[in-house]
Amino acid sequence: MSLKNRRRSVPWLPFVVVFTGLLAFYQLPSSAQQKSNQQSPQEQSVGRDQAYVRQLLQRGTPDAKVESLLQLTSRFSTFNPSGDFHAYSLSLIAKEKTALKQLKQTQPSVGATSSARVSESAAVVVTGNVAAPSNVTGINNVKAAQESSRENTQDSAPTSVSDSNQPAVSNSSASNPSPSVFGVGAFAPAVAVPSNAGASAQATSVVATSNSAVAAPSAASSTIASSSSGTFNSDQGPGPGPIGPGPGCNLFPAPPSVGASVPLTYFGPSPSETNPSLVGPVQLLKSGTIDAVHGTITLPLYLGHMKGSKKNVWYILTDVDDPNVAAELGLNFSAKLTFASNAARTATLAADGTLVFDKGTVDFSPVRSIVPGPAGAEFPPLSAAPGAVGDADYSPFVQVVNAGGVIYNAPIVAFGVDAGQISFPNGNVDYSKVHDEVVAIDPANQTVTINLINGFSFGRPVWYISMDTSIPLGAAIEHNTFAPLMSQLHLGGDDSFSSPIERIFIGTNGAESEACNNPQRQGLSADLADGHRPNNILGGIPTIALDYSPAWDAQLFEWTKDSIEDGFRGQLREEFQLLTFVQDGLITDPGGKPFGSSGFSINCPIAQRLD
Repeated sequence: MSLKNRRRSVPWLPFVVVFTGLLAFYQLPSSAQQKSNQQSPQEQSVGRDQAYVRQLLQRGTPDAKVESLLQLTSRFSTFNPSGDFHAYSLSLIAKEKTALKQLKQTQPSVGATSSARVSESAAVVVTGNVAAPSNVTGINNVKAAQESSRENTQDSAPTSVSDSNQPAVSNSSASNPSPSVFGVGAFAPAVAVPSNAGASAQATSVVATSNSAVAAPSAASSTIASSSSGTFNSDQGPGPGPIGPGPGCNLFPAPPSVGASVPLTYFGPSPSETNPSLVGPVQLLKSGTIDAVHGTITLPLYLGHMKGSKKNVWYILTDVDDPNVAAELGLNFSAKLTFASNAARTATLAADGTLVFDKGTVDFSPVRSIVPGPAGAEFPPLSAAPGAVGDADYSPFVQVVNAGGVIYNAPIVAFGVDAGQISFPNGNVDYSKVHDEVVAIDPANQTVTINLINGFSFGRPVWYISMDTSIPLGAAIEHNTFAPLMSQLHLGGDDSFSSPIERIFIGTNGAESEACNNPQRQGLSADLADGHRPNNILGGIPTIALDYSPAWDAQLFEWTKDSIEDGFRGQLREEFQLLTFVQDGLITDPGGKPFGSSGFSINCPIAQRLD
């Protein structure tokens, strides 16, 4: 059964949440939201474009600028390679202008909630064959892509954004203190974890649903945050790519020609071409092709089998603990993976060169769902369910027992299916069979295209991929696979002997007002409000440090109430800046607890350093 036709019948319990002294009621999903849950990826893409066009028009953005901004985020070319984008954008603009005019006529005094509502008019149906992401570019063309992107966005990007108008959410967070192991206890939302048989094993009595919406009529939130939290976060698949509509969701560095008296054509090659540790860009995961225009990477797709059952295991390779193998295959070298054996499944190299896995399966049929918290405090979500669930023996890390005991990072992207069932070379992926971060998959040509995600490492913007998480809540937020065996990784030690991990720092209550337009945007509340990723801070990566590991020890952090009221909250970009703020008392663990490991890990292989 295709994903778009799968329905889940869940009971609903009315409940009331106190937020900022006001009551916000959580209602049953509307018929329009139920319809959205059944839409194809193409229809969902059009719906997102409609919502974005409406938001821009409400701000008074000129039609031409609306079209240029829409082109940066729309997946129109993916679904319609020969289509007329200009005609498509004009159609959306005309439709949303009509809808706004009708809304104004029927509601002359529109409040914050009304203005934030996503258009429920019929989606624009776009015809034409679906095609894979176009304009695939290599590393040498990144500067040109950067220049083009900046030219299209710099007119609309504010030079500075004050964060003083954001609600202080630390009190709300304090009422839900983080436990010693994140995802267990009072701080955790309701998390539904379907078994491999498809049955849902619910952690609490509140059940997660994929088409639920949060209505907070008493909270005056930004237009983008309100409209997107019920749209992006109910989608299956990877979510928006790293080329966002504003500076808060697009980390492409400006080219050196900005502010200079010479054109970009005069500048020589990047210093990283001589020394990879210097100013980039630098592609780190060299086994694939980076598409700098769409923010994706296309990697080799491997086929192995399960011992005994002979079921197909479709997987990728991203990292390895042997430097020579890493150099040969174009993978990331991670010395720390040598200490990940406790959390690794095992495999044997067969005579035909394929891997036979001893254990570890993944069920991709569950429907990913998240219900964000109230506006301004979307994290923690009210409920969440991951879109892919591994069994107790699943981890992305694999030790090949008859080939030197080398440990690979080999995340599964499809399981127990034949090539014909997952042949989506032009996109429009069936996410009931394939990993949510997959944009396109082509078993015949042995390739898979995966979404890239924005982040920072020691002040430098980076792109990485997110494949697995050791707890269900993290997997739901990350659009990736719940991998229970990853919980065996030793956390908290960072760079000590036998440590398999490196730290990743994830804000919970960072700046989120004005969504992607805010250059200070960061954190999980921002992610759950507008659907774009939280701009996490990674520790060491290749070319910057020696301690890289794709197994990231998550350390959630919260800005204190005083630091927010004093206007100190902003976007952090490197580890030691953040740790200094912790030392100075500006940042704590969620709920005001001492800062440290949050008790879960994420498998996020690094793909590219942008500078």
